[in-house]
Amino acid sequence: MKKLKIKKNVKKISLIIIVIALFLSIGLYSGIKIYKQKQYEKTYEYKLITLGYSESETKTLLDNYQEKEIEYILTNEVNNNYLNLLNDKYFIYEYFYTYLEELEKNPNNSIRNIIEKVNTLTNYEYYTNTVKADISKNELMLVNKYYYLDKDYIPENLVSIPTTYSWGEYGSKQVVDFVYEAYLNMWKSANSEANLYLMANSTYRDYDKQEDVYNEYKDARGEDYADSIAARPGFSEHQTGYTLDIFEKSATNQETFHESAAYAWLKDNAHRFGFILRYPSDKEDVTGYSFESWHFRYVGIDVATYIYENNITFDEYYAYFVK
Repeated sequence: MKKLKIKKNVKKISLIIIVIALFLSIGLYSGIKIYKQKQYEKTYEYKLITLGYSESETKTLLDNYQEKEIEYILTNEVNNNYLNLLNDKYFIYEYFYTYLEELEKNPNNSIRNIIEKVNTLTNYEYYTNTVKADISKNELMLVNKYYYLDKDYIPENLVSIPTTYSWGEYGSKQVVDFVYEAYLNMWKSANSEANLYLMANSTYRDYDKQEDVYNEYKDARGEDYADSIAARPGFSEHQTGYTLDIFEKSATNQETFHESAAYAWLKDNAHRFGFILRYPSDKEDVTGYSFESWHFRYVGIDVATYIYENNITFDEYYAYFVK
């Protein structure tokens, strides 16, 4: 009888232990669940979704922005521009806040236009916020209205273009040696493929010569006019030794060269030899110069081909791939 009573007590105690364990398990599970939820609510994922971004948009933001930018995004209302910026293949991370500033100033501008503008520094006035050109980049150095060369800069290995392929006295037209070789190859192809006779009109100009050219325009019609048609001394690509103004024996007029067969051939073939049309007709806001159908710059075959195939300027290419 006593043994039976002991067994009943053991069963009762066991049941109590099981019940207590069950309640503890449920409590522990609930506690863990609540803890995990509280921890999740601290995450950027939860905060972004709560703010109004979808799960896929949240993943995109988290995959592409760092903590500082995510914190900034969370202090604002949902803004598709944070996502749209990432969709442009020339988006540069370090310019994130500058892009946003420009979008706020110019809400009607497209993301493409804003990125193009900021990447090429054209959100600044011309000849302000200037930077010394990195001459170590060689044929990929950028010289424009923001990047300049020192007064005493003279490119190495300048060679004279024979008068067979250029106007003026021998020695008056010079470029860097490998640029001449590329020009000669292009000349031969233009001649054999399209019966064209290319001629170089303006090539390397040193600082002092560029100063003379600029001041001539400035003295004639003022600084604004001079800036619209010529580079200030130190800011001219011609000082690099990588640039040629190219015409054709039967097409020598700047005003009409864009209508010539020579221009049509150069526009679609110059990249094969490493040259780009430096100042296209639809990129004035990026390059800072009006359309110059005769102005070609050597950048190498691979770069020239990329620029040609993607319809961008060297300024854009430099910002994204070189700088």
